[in-house]
Amino acid sequence: MDLRKFLYKGNDLGVTFKDDGTTKIKVWAPNIKNILVNLYSKHDSQRLIFSKNMVKLEDDIWSIILKERETGYFNLDKFFYDFKVEHLDGSIKYALDPYAKSMASFIPDDDINNIGRGAIISMDSEEAGKRPTSIGISNLGSPTDMVAYEIHIRDFTIGARMKDAGTFKAFYEYDKGIEHLKKLGVTHVQFLPIQNYFTVNEGEKKYSDTGSAYNWGYDPHNYFTLEGWLAADAKDPYGRIKELRNLVNKLHENGIGVIMDVVYNHTYNWNIFENLTPGSYYRMIDKNISGGTGAGPTLESRNLMVRKLIIDSIKFFIDEFGIDGFRFDLMSFMDIDTMIEIREAVGDNIILQGEAWNFTDLPINEAPVKGHIANYPHRINLAVFNDSTRDSYLGKIHEPGFVQGNYDFTDICRAGIIGNIIDYYDKSVSIDLYHRFAYSPDETLQYLSIHDGFTLWDKINLSYSGTMKERVHLAKFSLGMLFTSQGKIIIQGGTEIGLTKPLGARHQPKDPESDRAHTSEFINFDDDIENITHYHENSYSSSDFVNKIRWKRKENILFKGLNNYCAGLIKLRRSVNVFRYSTSENIKKGLKFILVDDFNAYRVIAYTLDNTIEHNYGAGIERIPYSKFLVVHNASFETLNLEDDEFFESMDILVDSENAGLIPIEDTEIVVKDGSLKITANTTVVLGIRE
Repeated sequence: MDLRKFLYKGNDLGVTFKDDGTTKIKVWAPNIKNILVNLYSKHDSQRLIFSKNMVKLEDDIWSIILKERETGYFNLDKFFYDFKVEHLDGSIKYALDPYAKSMASFIPDDDINNIGRGAIISMDSEEAGKRPTSIGISNLGSPTDMVAYEIHIRDFTIGARMKDAGTFKAFYEYDKGIEHLKKLGVTHVQFLPIQNYFTVNEGEKKYSDTGSAYNWGYDPHNYFTLEGWLAADAKDPYGRIKELRNLVNKLHENGIGVIMDVVYNHTYNWNIFENLTPGSYYRMIDKNISGGTGAGPTLESRNLMVRKLIIDSIKFFIDEFGIDGFRFDLMSFMDIDTMIEIREAVGDNIILQGEAWNFTDLPINEAPVKGHIANYPHRINLAVFNDSTRDSYLGKIHEPGFVQGNYDFTDICRAGIIGNIIDYYDKSVSIDLYHRFAYSPDETLQYLSIHDGFTLWDKINLSYSGTMKERVHLAKFSLGMLFTSQGKIIIQGGTEIGLTKPLGARHQPKDPESDRAHTSEFINFDDDIENITHYHENSYSSSDFVNKIRWKRKENILFKGLNNYCAGLIKLRRSVNVFRYSTSENIKKGLKFILVDDFNAYRVIAYTLDNTIEHNYGAGIERIPYSKFLVVHNASFETLNLEDDEFFESMDILVDSENAGLIPIEDTEIVVKDGSLKITANTTVVLGIRE
């Protein structure tokens, strides 16, 4: 069988229920001798109650219909199952159904056959809760109107004193948290992986101050089942389904969409699919399974049945959970044709974005990679995480960026300002194709920090010597640059209240990546955290102490001000088309850099924006009456007096170093006159001309 050509077109893989009350199970499994289905008690997933050979149909599809007269049970709802597989070499392996819609509670170990058991459930059951309806991008004025908020389900509530903290259930019951998201103004939340992953004990849910019973979820186990560790009761196969449905419905009711971070590029280990059908799911290089991701065996998305699995999984989460978008982890390991077919399968309303690093085990002409513009699947609204903006605005890893006074990045920052589109011509903008990769602004996902890497607050703490007040000032400046840049936006959850990931001496012994926590001579200790000198940039398996959202920081007057500033920037961005033009043509028409020949051009970025070109606004968002805007970013550490004919005394000041929003600022150190602007150090200023 040619795996790159074979495709089973049926939609009945996994468990389906027949009209006569019987249960059918189907699985695709080439390259094996025989397969049995094992049935386990719904009261004890370890107690085997029935086994029977499956029947091989054409095209290596194996099937069985479970009947009452054989199993002894009229209704198999909530029973568990797995496969006992005889390979061609005579070896026996136990396998999980790739299409299992829920699972038994799982505890990982080193047993090659401990790969989990599926649950027989119906997504139509009342116990599964109310099915949400996807809103996709319907709450946006255009795709570039998106402001996403990345968050781990556990981190959102594990620091709050509430029952079932760290779960889907706690998230939708945490009204203060959801109200916070609503007031902040984000359009979507992006959950770190919630599909079932391998390396956590699903029963260990209590807050851990120093332990490492924690995981971000980038170790896939099953692509249909939700992670039981994130559910209040992992033993109830319906519980996790109902809880996520409740959460999505709650967020949708508040006008907030949901994006899932999905990991279709690898699985945790090869047993997950090799136990079922050797050589069918993973990418082979020189007759060996590729481990190119460094995180597990690579899925071969070019095999049509693997591509089908990915697309079926995506459609399942849209149809059954109302999911509005997907973020593809290590997307560069998924081939271009797969990404195009995903877009065709989900339609235009669903958000698609991913990591497109120049890091892949595919031939480069088959991989969606940032900067390889001739190969990238343009025009399908597939955004890439833009490290050009992250690294130039704020600095890469340990080095400072434009915000902290490194002016080597000024031309790359200007590329970020224009959304990194390839056909904008200005001598002050970098022409490097890695930084000018987008055909349209909807291909650019702008960010300053995300789950991997330092938080915005920690980055500033490690790279800038200053008081807390001065560091908040730089954080505001960073966000001012971000939210006035073209493209889509995502922020790391907690950024708005100074998210930090401290690793203390007492936490280090159990932290698997303690060497990825760093310090510097610039550190200034936060008032609400003990004197910790190291901050984590890879906390995938660190303690809750490191990863949690510290909601009490909202009570600190400095972080309260940062939160209000961030909310004001989001409100302004969504109420003004010019900060999020929907096409490259409109960016070219509407955005003009000024002061490019000024003495200060290396440390000041300034541009005008025409607000008469577009009129695209999301639900409940009203346009504010300005015909033109002017933005100035002063990255110097001194107050500057700038001169240009674009400055007018009649301009309203909507953003300065302290405040941001729709209401003109009266009490400010910013002074604008005809032909001149006085701007404070490390400040973004937004000026508007009323219609």
